[in-house]
Amino acid sequence: MARIDYSLLVIDKLIIHDVPKHKKNETGGTPNYSENESTITDGLRCFFQDKIKAALASEQSFKVCFKEETESSVPSCVQTILTSDDNFVDISKDIATNLYNFQKGNNAAGVLLILKGHISDLPICVILKLERDNGAQLVLDEITKTFNVEEVHDLMLTKKTKIFKVALFFDRSQSTTNYDGQLMDYQINPKNKKDLNTFFLDFMGCFPYADPKTSTKLFYEYTKEYINTISDLLTRSKYTQDLNSYLQKNQPTINPQEFANDYMTETEHKNQYREHLRNKNFEFTTYHKDTSFVDAQIRKFMVEFENGITILGTNGTFEDKVTLTENEETGECTAEITSKIKKIK
Repeated sequence: MARIDYSLLVIDKLIIHDVPKHKKNETGGTPNYSENESTITDGLRCFFQDKIKAALASEQSFKVCFKEETESSVPSCVQTILTSDDNFVDISKDIATNLYNFQKGNNAAGVLLILKGHISDLPICVILKLERDNGAQLVLDEITKTFNVEEVHDLMLTKKTKIFKVALFFDRSQSTTNYDGQLMDYQINPKNKKDLNTFFLDFMGCFPYADPKTSTKLFYEYTKEYINTISDLLTRSKYTQDLNSYLQKNQPTINPQEFANDYMTETEHKNQYREHLRNKNFEFTTYHKDTSFVDAQIRKFMVEFENGITILGTNGTFEDKVTLTENEETGECTAEITSKIKKIK
């Protein structure tokens, strides 16, 4: 996996929008938009580049991935900015509107900067939000129809306003990474996983990236947790074998939606499974697979009976060689094994 060197960041274009504070149920309002890109001097360009680099190098910075299912327009807007120079102003307005709609009554007014640039040959898009006091208003230049970059620079130098949230994105197919960007939020402590789900991540349509070993392990554990809630023992047995088989398939990715669609026979189970993962803050999206942490579990399958008998086999052998049937009246199961006897100990 490639490493992104954020120290090589260069800003090519920039636009500023003012996002006022509004009440939670207030409707009809909009951000105060710039109608054109801002003119930026070399000195200001260096200032913003240095601030972004410092933020992304901080301990509060972490990798993020775009959600496959999200109400946010940011992922699609970012992708368009990365691949085209057309409609930059209109797309930036869409992002500002999205932020305005995601903000609630307790979110402070903010200044939103959308930047396009590059790291070597890799196009990048940066979204930067400054929290500001309501008294620190920006003034739209009536001639250029833009907010002055120098005013934003001055705000960032005051004690009351600083870089509050910043995210840098790139096209993972060009960067050869398995994540979509880097995010820094002074209100988030990446070391405390409970704090990683905030309105800013929702606005971005993102979730925190985990290395493939960890995400595969969590997928296995959370899916197994749900399977064990199913009352029907034969269904539970089938789904457990299916989970082991799914993780051993010759493919580089895993996806809870794919697993549910391919293996779960009841719509109720699919819905309950989705809700179970949602409660665990585990996204229904595609993850790169690495089974290193679960290899021992997925290669074995065991059925333990109340009478003290246990059947243990490698995954896949049960499907063809062991048949389980349940007596609906008594709840007792019959296990029929089809095989030659190899050894008796």
